Amino acid sequence: MTVMLCLIILAHVFMWLSDMPRDLKIVFTVLNVAGWTVVLAPILLVDRWLATSRHDVEDDEQVPNSL
Repeated sequence: MTVMLCLIILAHVFMWLSDMPRDLKIVFTVLNVAGWTVVLAPILLVDRWLATSRHDVEDDEQVPNSL
């Protein structure tokens, strides 16, 4: 994940240093950010949800049943 993030940032740096028109650079940057948000946000949110679920299951297993 870290490598992918570094490559994305590096690609943006090279794009902004290129001789493309500034308006086109802004459009590509906004589209890229929106696209990666749509792709990565659900992955990160599901990962957090699973981590919380695992933590809840571990807590349930450690607490003895008082009934």
